Order: sequence, then structure tokens, then C-alpha cells
Amino acid sequence: MRVPGRGPARPLEALVLLVAAGALAACSVAAGAVRTGSTSSPTTVGRAKGHQGRGDARSGGTGTSPTRLESHLRIPGKRPAAFGVGLSIATWTETDGSTENFYEGTTEPGRTLEVEILYPTLGVKAPAVKPWAPPAYRYGPYPVIVFAHGFDVDPNTYRALLVSWVEAGYVVVAPFFPDTSLPAVQAQHGADTEYDMFNQPGDVAFVVSQVAGAAHGSPPPYAAYLEGLVDPDRLVLAGQSDGADTVAALLYDHEYARARASMAVQPVAVALLSGAEWARSEDVYGFPRGSAPAALVVQSLTDSCNDPADSSQLYNMLTGPKWFLALEDATHLGPYVGDGAGALVVERVTTDFFDLETGRAKATPAILGQEGDRPGVSTISSTASVPLYPAPAWVPGACSPPPGAPAD
Repeated sequence: MRVPGRGPARPLEALVLLVAAGALAACSVAAGAVRTGSTSSPTTVGRAKGHQGRGDARSGGTGTSPTRLESHLRIPGKRPAAFGVGLSIATWTETDGSTENFYEGTTEPGRTLEVEILYPTLGVKAPAVKPWAPPAYRYGPYPVIVFAHGFDVDPNTYRALLVSWVEAGYVVVAPFFPDTSLPAVQAQHGADTEYDMFNQPGDVAFVVSQVAGAAHGSPPPYAAYLEGLVDPDRLVLAGQSDGADTVAALLYDHEYARARASMAVQPVAVALLSGAEWARSEDVYGFPRGSAPAALVVQSLTDSCNDPADSSQLYNMLTGPKWFLALEDATHLGPYVGDGAGALVVERVTTDFFDLETGRAKATPAILGQEGDRPGVSTISSTASVPLYPAPAWVPGACSPPPGAPAD
């Protein structure tokens, strides 16, 4: 990432293929619509080994929202070991703030977010993803994870990781940031838009409040189906790279205290995946007063895109329940896009951590420790502080997808 006082910038973090919108017409299943107003409509593409063949979705002018045929049904029975995954895309507009076109040098009022929503369904065999599948209300409401992506990528880049959370019984709500997502950067012809990340804590706070409103019967456009499906009192915030920076700033940077206070609900847990504190003069970090969410910090010790000491600094600042997962030899994006031995560890540890902090059955610190301690792959600790790990040698392309990572 590009922050004053930081090391090398994060260039392209991943590339995502775009697919034709017409291939999805047959996926519509019920009344309603999913609207997307952006000129750079995102596509949804499976990204990880073992996850090819998942359903893709491109949002057009109109679509179909998930059916409510199962709405509020609570049928006794054993919940599945792994849920299928449904997909919906909505467009939510925040009237506050503004959006800059860095290529043209113009500014428009408001911030429009395309939001990808992945949710449990019973009509799909895992690990497939089906656009607009009927939500599995009968085992809900589910904890909800609001996820923030990194620079010049988007939620699709992390498809394997996000799907693993949904399979475990979470709803994932992942916005495409207006200026730093892959489609936004492409629409601005590769202009350096990364500075807009300083507006993203407000975007995350806005999305949280939209989800809470939907859960309580006041949904934003095309999100009525979230009522009875999400439990905002079991909210998790997560982010990777610039997205982790965004979440950390929202929760711990005094510059964003107003945005933090504006959220309709506060998180019970936070996962900071290869993140850092921002180093502007106005950014002052500190643990918030009162209760604060339990934290999981994940960092590869060989990541030269995000210095390991940056994650150490974040972790050491925190008080209360916290865990540090150190990956011994992984790239910046690999563990989060399904590449390498660390990817499975990240999927399991993050899920176990979320289960522990949201009160899910069978989750214990001992299980979390067992999943995180993998000889030659990773270690996990919950000590008060961790070393300021040395910066590895800079590797060209360190912020890009790892060699051999899936391209579709």
C-alpha cells in the first residue's frame, strides 16, 4: 500500500477475469431484483485450487433477488456439515462523502458501493456457488462478516476464503470500494487511486449499518431477504492488505472515531490479514475505551509487500483476547486466494476464531491452537506481544498473485 512513511507500494495485488452477463440469465429463481448501477459491474469468479467450477455471476441492469420461500421457517433437524453458497449483488449509495475520478480529476457527491453478498443455502452442493439461490433460513439467523478487500483487487479475488466462511454458516457481505477495486481502477485506466483508501473506513461503517437495518426490517435496496438471515449482534469485521488497514483504522484510529460511532452495531471479532497502521500525522492509534472485539492478526513472515513488523505493531497495540497467526513461508496474497499450504490453515483458523467469538458450538481456544500450529507452515500465539519481525528482502511482484496461482 502507499502510505507516507511506509515501505514499497502495493501494486496489482491480483487479476480477476470478467465473464459475460448473459450466461447468468438462467440463474434467476424468484421475484425481486438485484440492481447494480456502476459502469464497471463486477464479476464473480472462482479463484482457488479445488474451487474451480463454482458459479459465476455478473450483475447487469436488473437481476433476481434470492427467493423468500424458506423465509423464517425453523424446521427441526441436523444442520449440514457444510452449507451450499448463494450469491447476490446489490448497489447501496451513501449520500455523505464524495467519489473522486482520479483519471479525469473530477469529484462527484456520494459514494456508490456494489456489494457482494454470499450466504448459506441448501439448494446447492458445496463448494458450488449459485446466484440468487434460496437462503437457508431454517438454520439462521447467521453471524455476518463484513469483508474489506485490498487495492486493485475485489471480493472475487478472495472467493476461496469467503466461500469457506459461508460453508461454515456465515453470511459474508463484501463491498467493492468505489475507487480501489479492480473494476474501479480499470475504469480509470490504471490511475493511482490508492489514496482513496482513507475514505474506506466510512464505507465499511456504512455497510455495517445497512446490514443491521436489513436485519431489523429496514433494508437497503434489494436486501430484504437479509431479515431473518443475518444476526448483526454477531458481527465480524475482516480485511486483507489495504482492507485490513481500513478495518484497523475504523476500529482503532482516533481519526475515524465518528465513523466508528456511526455503526448501528459494533463487532464482536475482527480479523486483520496482512495489515498495518496508517502513518499520516492525523492518524493516532489506540485501543478504544470499554469493550472491544477480540482480534486475530495474520501475517506471513516472508511477505515483502506488507512488512511483518507492521502486523506485529498492530497486534502489540491491542489488549484483550487476541491471536497472532504467523505463516512461515507465504506470499502476500497466496494464503487468502487458495494458494499454498498456508491457505488451508488460514481458512480453518479464521473460521475457528469466528466460531469461538460468536459463540458457535465446539469452538475452543485449544482447537484454535491445534489448527494454527502446523510444523513448517504456521504458528499461533495469544501472548501479550510478539516480536517486531524483520523485513524480508524485497521481491519484485510481491504484491501480485503468487506464481502458479489459479487464474480463473
